Amino acid sequence: MKRASKRKVPCNIQSICKICPYVNSDYLSSLDRKAKRDIKKLKEAGLLEETRLMRTIPSPRKLGYRTVFKLAIRKNPDRKSENRFRLGLFETGTHEIGPDLTGCPLHSAPLRNFLKVLGPLLEASPLNPYDEKSHTGDLRYLIGRTNQEGNALMVTWVTTQSIPIQIEELTLAIQKVGIPLRVSAMSIHSKRDNVIWGEETIVLTKDSTIEEEIVGLRLRLGTASFFQVNPWQAENIYRRISHLSSKQGQREVAWDLFSGVGPISLVLSQNFKKVLSIEENTESSNLVIQNAIINGCEEKVVVASSRTEDSESQIPDWAESPDLIVANPSRRGIHNNGRKLIKNALSHKAHSKLLYLSCNIDSFTRDAVDFQSAGLCLRELQGFDMHAQTDQVEWLGVFEL
Repeated sequence: MKRASKRKVPCNIQSICKICPYVNSDYLSSLDRKAKRDIKKLKEAGLLEETRLMRTIPSPRKLGYRTVFKLAIRKNPDRKSENRFRLGLFETGTHEIGPDLTGCPLHSAPLRNFLKVLGPLLEASPLNPYDEKSHTGDLRYLIGRTNQEGNALMVTWVTTQSIPIQIEELTLAIQKVGIPLRVSAMSIHSKRDNVIWGEETIVLTKDSTIEEEIVGLRLRLGTASFFQVNPWQAENIYRRISHLSSKQGQREVAWDLFSGVGPISLVLSQNFKKVLSIEENTESSNLVIQNAIINGCEEKVVVASSRTEDSESQIPDWAESPDLIVANPSRRGIHNNGRKLIKNALSHKAHSKLLYLSCNIDSFTRDAVDFQSAGLCLRELQGFDMHAQTDQVEWLGVFEL
């Protein structure tokens, strides 16, 4: 009698990694479970009484969707191993690096290929991994991003000191084995703290950006720019934002808050006469300008380089009464002063709206309660599985007076 063979699972380290709790489970069931969990939290906060709940959109790619990673580089604690380097993510609540993520099924194929060839090249290099206890070594973190096509890779090496020659040599070695490494940068981080990025970032290659194409738009991405980790799902969100903005009664002015490199600003420019794009990261705000030029909408998109909560003085007269505001903050949500700015701006017009895109249900709930107290009700809510196999759901809420 033959023994029943074990079911092959996408990830064989899930039980020790624990970052993606659903990777070996039924996808649609897990998506339904985590969406219902977030909806329950919003109901308990009294936010869904007048809300139209839309179908949660599954990720177009269940695996291989992540086009970016941030990995710690540390001295290998395994004394029996000949390898000096250990790359990975910190285990929850510790600074101990978890299992090897070279074959992580969530990473896109180009990133997996890169990590596969990187290990032996690091071991053969004169570089040393960072040791937190002694504050010695060369490499602290590795930040990588590729585009959807996989024909352009961008890497930032976070180093303890300026070592351009060694990083350039490693870059050439990576390129020689066929990895399409277009942008290689060094971020110098000499302080003894837990911040990832260093005080100064220097691009060491001829190219300083890679190009992405999404919803018919060409975007340049820089080393420190924010862009969604799952561009295939981001396209669904941008199409939805485009549809909602096209239904707006009056389409004179729109704001795009926390704009990153400007994909939403460019989408809004197709439906509005003018778009104010607000972004605090200087590299990103400069790229919004470049991306607007590339896509032929530079006359419509105006950029303010500022934190949203500090941007009141930078808002031009023509933009003081927006018809639509789109906000896509970090997990922290919108600062209290930023919410005040939004509430005041939307109070000028009866039919103005807020589209709030959030990856954190807790900060979204907090901000939504504040908006509701000011008369901005959550009229429509739709989930998008941006981080498939994880506990997160990306939510797009439509608020109106």
